[in-house]
Amino acid sequence: MSTIFICKNNKKMEIRELKPSDAKLVLDYLCLVGGETNYLLMDSQGLGIEIEEEERILERFYNNPNILLLGCFDGDELVAVSNLSTKEREKIKHISTLGVSVKKQYWSLGIGRNLMNFMIDFAKKNEQIEILQLEVRSDNLSAINLYKSLGFYSVGLVPKAMKIDHIYYENLIMVLEVK
Repeated sequence: MSTIFICKNNKKMEIRELKPSDAKLVLDYLCLVGGETNYLLMDSQGLGIEIEEEERILERFYNNPNILLLGCFDGDELVAVSNLSTKEREKIKHISTLGVSVKKQYWSLGIGRNLMNFMIDFAKKNEQIEILQLEVRSDNLSAINLYKSLGFYSVGLVPKAMKIDHIYYENLIMVLEVK
């Protein structure tokens, strides 16, 4: 599964599923983006896991038809990641959680929008998924505006969702019904 698109700076980008062989690339990417912004759950330490564990995670994503982990590439460089995860329990398996991150130098080029559209299309075609859900820091207006433009709407707040340097931030919970 792969698609090519032209982003706002006229560069050709490829979106493709991430594979276990991409584990080191993904871990390095997560350390980089975690250090570029405090909007993400991780910092410059990334996930703090070994390559073998990341390979297992990627294998699980790669072999499950109801979850998806995508990378956006500028040539060989991983510049963005998006994941869609579903629960296995019967009562909540119709809800998928969505996340997206983009390297700072690639912000505002349409990459996040392209990844989100890919995930939304995947969810609409998937028989199990009915609702996409995400959390975003309530002061991340750029991301919130993107999600709203794609049809997501707010359903609540998580108070004190993040604590950075003794300051609390709340998260906005947003959903999109795909069926």
